[in-house]
Amino acid sequence: MREIAIRAGRGKVSSSTVHNIFRSSRVPRWAFLEQVVNALGGADDRDQFLVLWQAAWRAENEEAGAEPTGGNAAAPRKDGDTGTGENGISAAGIVGRADQAPKLAQRIWSNEIPIRNRHFTGREAELELIHENLSEGITPHMQVIAGMGGIGKTELATEYVHRNIDKYEIIWWIRAEHHDRIREALIKLAQRLELRQTSADRDRDRTIAAVLDRLQSEIRSTWLLVYDNAANPLDIQRYLPPGRPGGHIIITSRLPSWPSYVAADSIEITPFTEQEAVGFLRRRVPGLAPGTSRQPLTDSQDALRSSEARRLAAELGHLPIAVDHAAAYLAETGQSIDEYLGSFQQNAHLLLSEQPGDPEISAHVSGTWAVSTTLLTQDAVHLFNLSAFFSPEPIAAELLIQQPAVLDEPPGVREFLSSATRFRAAASQLHRLSLAKVDGARDLIQMHRVVQAVTRGRLRQDHSDLYLAYRSAVDALLAASNPGSPDLASNDAAFDLSLQHLESDPRFLHTSNPALRGLIIDQVRRLRLRGAHVEAMRFGEDALNLWREKLGHDHLDVLGIGVEVAVSMYVGGHAADAHELILSVRPLLQRYTDGEGFQVFLRCEQFYAEDLRARSQFQEALQLDLELLPKFEAAFGVDHERTQAVRSNIAIDYRQMGRYAEALQVNDRNLADRQRIFGLNDPVTLRSADAVARDLRSLGRYQESLDIARRVVAAHAMIGGRENTEWLFACEGFATALRKAGHHWDALQEGEHVLQRYRDYLGEEHAYTLRAAASLVNARRAVGDLSGAEELAQDTRERCLGSDCPDDLRNAALLNLASVLRVAGRPREALVFDEQARHGLIRLYGGGHPLTLAAHINYAADLAGSGRLGDAIQLGHETLTRYRATLGETHPDTLMAGANLAIDEAASGNQAAADQRLADVLRSYAEILTMEHPEARAAAQGIRLTAEIEPSV
Repeated sequence: MREIAIRAGRGKVSSSTVHNIFRSSRVPRWAFLEQVVNALGGADDRDQFLVLWQAAWRAENEEAGAEPTGGNAAAPRKDGDTGTGENGISAAGIVGRADQAPKLAQRIWSNEIPIRNRHFTGREAELELIHENLSEGITPHMQVIAGMGGIGKTELATEYVHRNIDKYEIIWWIRAEHHDRIREALIKLAQRLELRQTSADRDRDRTIAAVLDRLQSEIRSTWLLVYDNAANPLDIQRYLPPGRPGGHIIITSRLPSWPSYVAADSIEITPFTEQEAVGFLRRRVPGLAPGTSRQPLTDSQDALRSSEARRLAAELGHLPIAVDHAAAYLAETGQSIDEYLGSFQQNAHLLLSEQPGDPEISAHVSGTWAVSTTLLTQDAVHLFNLSAFFSPEPIAAELLIQQPAVLDEPPGVREFLSSATRFRAAASQLHRLSLAKVDGARDLIQMHRVVQAVTRGRLRQDHSDLYLAYRSAVDALLAASNPGSPDLASNDAAFDLSLQHLESDPRFLHTSNPALRGLIIDQVRRLRLRGAHVEAMRFGEDALNLWREKLGHDHLDVLGIGVEVAVSMYVGGHAADAHELILSVRPLLQRYTDGEGFQVFLRCEQFYAEDLRARSQFQEALQLDLELLPKFEAAFGVDHERTQAVRSNIAIDYRQMGRYAEALQVNDRNLADRQRIFGLNDPVTLRSADAVARDLRSLGRYQESLDIARRVVAAHAMIGGRENTEWLFACEGFATALRKAGHHWDALQEGEHVLQRYRDYLGEEHAYTLRAAASLVNARRAVGDLSGAEELAQDTRERCLGSDCPDDLRNAALLNLASVLRVAGRPREALVFDEQARHGLIRLYGGGHPLTLAAHINYAADLAGSGRLGDAIQLGHETLTRYRATLGETHPDTLMAGANLAIDEAASGNQAAADQRLADVLRSYAEILTMEHPEARAAAQGIRLTAEIEPSV
């Protein structure tokens, strides 16, 4: 490896070097692969490594007389990725026959696949049956593995995966006890598949549907999904992909039977056979092991050991988890079977009479638990008891050791968790005794749910004070993991550590720890901000209902979670429910004038302003936001992200009221602050820059807008990562800026691309997709593609007829359709749609709003084209006067109104007035846009101009 590293640094690594070192290394190919990756330095040398590894593989196969398989290469492992490489490649997948190089570059394997149990025993009949069931020529290929807790369902599924790992291009392990864990796992699979819908932050349902659809496509011919520990068939049924050849599903569950609507084969796992239990014990326990070639046993010795193993296995009921505990204990202590059974029988009898009535917690598990725990050091006892109060999900070691100072009880726990050395030693002992699994690669600890139940039950029964102390300690550790500021994406990793435990175990919603309730509130907010509004609403409502009952309707935590649930409802399309909830919470928060309660009140008011905007009460929203700004500055700080968000809302208020210059002033301030605090290319900074570009377009400063929009799109591309809606917003704005600046063909190309990406991300009906379609109608019309423009305009209008479509978007769709019809020479048809749009905009914004005036320009053109020239001239004069008052004499829309009015005046016979008006317009065009701009050139040629509106949605 050192030789590879040295030569790689000189750029002189050869395939023969890799091949020769591999042959002399005497390690498995997958281990050698990882060593080569590390030696080459990671992803920067990836292309070189792929070539070298393929050459080495080919050289080895040629020696064996095998034909090389082209295009097969492995990718280096990413930092922190224990199971798969950059393109979804697992080290385990490198192992294969010498005559067959696996298709590594195509493999996508989940990081959640459990480590293979090196002590796995027996179950050959079950494994063969699963293989046969999944291989039958029918669809869907689905296998349910059912059985009681501790029987080995997960171990069986894990063994099947590892035995067949080279047969699948996708293997995805899903922890399925809670529906949100299923959703999160499918979202991660979508990311690995690089589906565009992955970044559709506001529609995770569509992303999940997309990944399920993708699995039945021809792109991936073989895949396996494992839904581990499924608790609710209805939850699972919603998240199963349609069956197809090559696609397999395994479900493990404690449910003994599954409903008919889940079409699956089912096997129920029973305890070990005697042969399997005996074989396991004799492999694990040195005192029961069979002889070796160097130290053979006599027949009588072998028979005695076999008899002892059968006796122990029978006493343990052949239950795999109990046999595992006993084997680990005996291997650790060297104790005789008689001694072990004496302790086991004593404890089993005592515990069975006192154990709470969980049918899965038998005397076998309770007895082995009691015997094994006698070996634990005090540190291991602490870790064992703490682990019992988390959910059955894997526990990140970071959760346990990052904030030990928050613990006062139980005695000694704080000191133990403060020492990394003591913590690792305790974890190793639990792992060695099979009381917990330790994943050193990902730094995780996981305790079987049955062991957790026994541990909690014994503590509650024998040491109620310690039971409460350990439970409170876990609550405190989870609460201490809260990084705060859920608005910041940089805190997501820290929030992820606790989320799966909070969602999977309803016990945590019952906590009496205020700080843990605070974490739950932050988790709801963070879920919503990251696009998981369904999960946020569901999780938040569970907490809200429970806390109302437990704490009362006016408790601050109840009000805090109520605000976050209301926002999640609103984002999730339940605006009426959100309005009702916020109205019930708001009066109860108004009594707070300082402290944490005042901060919650401010967040409530911030959303209430959004609620006002949603109901078109723009003036009221602006007044409230202006009142909130100094309060946010005092409560959170001038530079806090929430304070900046209020400023952004103020800019939105100004924009929706047509006060574009004031909106630009606020957004300019926010952009400068965010550049200073977060840097030029942070997503939140780019969001502000995009808002500035939009304001500049509204003010008619088209080239400035285009320059900024171009930089924003380039910055999104430069920082990389998956596309997201903010990136698409920027691309959409860029397309509009191109069109406004006169680059019509460039705008068309960009707009077509943006619309297709929106459709891929969000679907045909989403408001953002419809907004992009409305913009593309204008681009097609601008280049003369009237048939394509009309087809898209008609489709967009029909899709906007639903009640869920925002009003300004619906009006824009009507306006655009009318514009196409008018340019196509059908002004009477256009008149109908323009009149609908004009009245809709008047109701929404009033008669003097710039968007309404744009509708007036087009409506006047329809009137003139329909023979109502007098009405057109009258409306043209009124519109021009209002434009001058709102946007100024030289705004391009003002000039457009003047140019169209000049055409109508000339048609009425007033040529002198028309000529003078057009001359004034062209002089201003030359100063503002230059005479090379398409609008200026069209005006000079006497061509009627068409006004556009840019919906805010």
